[in-house]
Amino acid sequence: MPRPILLCVLFSVLSATSALAQDENNGNGFLVEVDKARVMRLPRAASAVIIGNPSIADATVHDGRLLLITGKTFGGTNLIALDARGNVIIEQNLNVIAPKMAAITYYRGGSQRSYSCAQNCELAPSVGDDSDVFDTLIGQQKDKSDQGTAAASSE
Repeated sequence: MPRPILLCVLFSVLSATSALAQDENNGNGFLVEVDKARVMRLPRAASAVIIGNPSIADATVHDGRLLLITGKTFGGTNLIALDARGNVIIEQNLNVIAPKMAAITYYRGGSQRSYSCAQNCELAPSVGDDSDVFDTLIGQQKDKSDQGTAAASSE
């Protein structure tokens, strides 16, 4: 990768990381990008974790004090973690935001197509994309996943 492009990518990563930290420090809640996960550490063990709108974000308890928060689609919701006695450990706003880098949205007339551009630009289904392209890509991804699952279960 040529040096100017590498520096531009590095600057984008640092800017995105800084923006996430700055927004959280300004009281905008816990930020996570769509289709990405972030770690949330709790001060003590949780026995229950509730996401206000599970279509926006998901939380997985790794161990009692470590949560993995995954952004599903754009929007805001909240997270509540409870201990074994039902006491609130944390109540936190969650905001799921658009990816900060390596993505392009192409608009043509009334249609939209999203691309992920990590190394080469490839179609990547995203909320708001033209339904024909979105449905085709989601169907192909599901078929591929099903094939992997079938192959793994036959061993």
